[in-house]
Amino acid sequence: MENEAPETHLSVGAINLTGQARLNSLVKLEWWGTDPDGYITGFEFSFDENVWHFTESQDSTFLFTITEGSDTIDIDFWVRAVDNSKVVDASPAYLSIPLKNTPPEVSFVDELMPSDTAFNLLTLAWDAVDLDGFESIKEIQIKVNEGDWITFSPRSADGETEFATLVPENPKATGPASASLFSESGDVLGTSTSLRLNGLNSIYIRNVDLAGSVSIEDTLDNIYFNGQTEDLLVLGTSSALPNAFYKSQLDGIGVSFDFIDYVLEDRKNMPRVWNPSMSILLSQYDKVLIYAAEDVVVNAQTKQEDIFLEFAASAIDGYINNGGKVWIVSSMPNGHSPNSALFGILPVDSLSSSPPPSQARLPIDSLAVGAFGYPDLTSNALITIDPFYASSDAEIIYAAQLTKNLGWYGPEDNCIGVRRKVSGNTAMVFISVDLHRINKDEPAVAALFEKILKSEFNW
Repeated sequence: MENEAPETHLSVGAINLTGQARLNSLVKLEWWGTDPDGYITGFEFSFDENVWHFTESQDSTFLFTITEGSDTIDIDFWVRAVDNSKVVDASPAYLSIPLKNTPPEVSFVDELMPSDTAFNLLTLAWDAVDLDGFESIKEIQIKVNEGDWITFSPRSADGETEFATLVPENPKATGPASASLFSESGDVLGTSTSLRLNGLNSIYIRNVDLAGSVSIEDTLDNIYFNGQTEDLLVLGTSSALPNAFYKSQLDGIGVSFDFIDYVLEDRKNMPRVWNPSMSILLSQYDKVLIYAAEDVVVNAQTKQEDIFLEFAASAIDGYINNGGKVWIVSSMPNGHSPNSALFGILPVDSLSSSPPPSQARLPIDSLAVGAFGYPDLTSNALITIDPFYASSDAEIIYAAQLTKNLGWYGPEDNCIGVRRKVSGNTAMVFISVDLHRINKDEPAVAALFEKILKSEFNW
């Protein structure tokens, strides 16, 4: 008896949709087959009745491509069953699929955007999607205020947040200014001439797909873009308490500075995207002063918790390698990971491994004894301090007249301050004691600021 051919059926006989009711380009189809004298082993499907694709599945989700520049398209789909004798259905099931392009979408990632102020640069983060498939997105477009759209191709993978950083060509300019938009890898994506330095700005974003459909714009509104005024940058990251002390000392020696308060209003000015924001910020200055602490901060991008210096470490390293000069005043937490990137970047080899509750203390009226022309400093209270082991390329500039409490042990030289030279010039000074707690001898403190900022960094 001659083998009978199988029959093929689609779960939907017809899709009677027109205009706006058409499907988007992601479509799930289902089919099945029957065979009166055998069984079904698989199916073949085609979009032109010439090229056939075999599958054992009875359904599949297809992502169709709509021709560039077109808004709609009709896809022809045939499917035929194959039986156990390899006989195929001579009359395949057919379906015409009416498709309409779906506009793409894009939006800024709010938690990675500054709350109200940008300092010298603005790193943007956004998510882009398209129901027709991420590869359907042709362009990302960003506009600054009333300027022209900066247009570039997406550089992230599907589902990944993309970043770009807006940097003024002259951060010391005022009013309307030219700015470049850089990709994560440092490529220039385009330029804008409509940035308002030291003024309010609105940033717009949209995307365009292959069919030419444009998304709804998203807006970052009323961001004050703070420009650079001086060559010294001061970053306050520990608490509001030392702010007045550092301002007084710098004013006292006649050194002007730009200041960013990273503690203000629940750390609203803290970088939301550390890389490349911190690297670009530091690179704009000749000298940088950072006073920090062992307080834990949260990285908005990665959700990791660590001290400020840990997140800033790579930027500080790059800044020094490019000829920068940085003075850091910060305590360090006992038990900080020995694998930290800070060891090596700072002129610090390691910390004391003495376990709590043991402490090193600097009694009231005790000295931080200076070397290499650094003035002796006097404590104005009993304070707990963090002596450390200096790196091999460091010179010790301060040793503490400390007392050891509850069996504390640590470096025999009682090191609390070092400097590192690069090509004979002092590039970094690190002091691990809060200066506003050892400022009883005010002329000595003034001499310290004078020595570092006007002598050590005068190259």
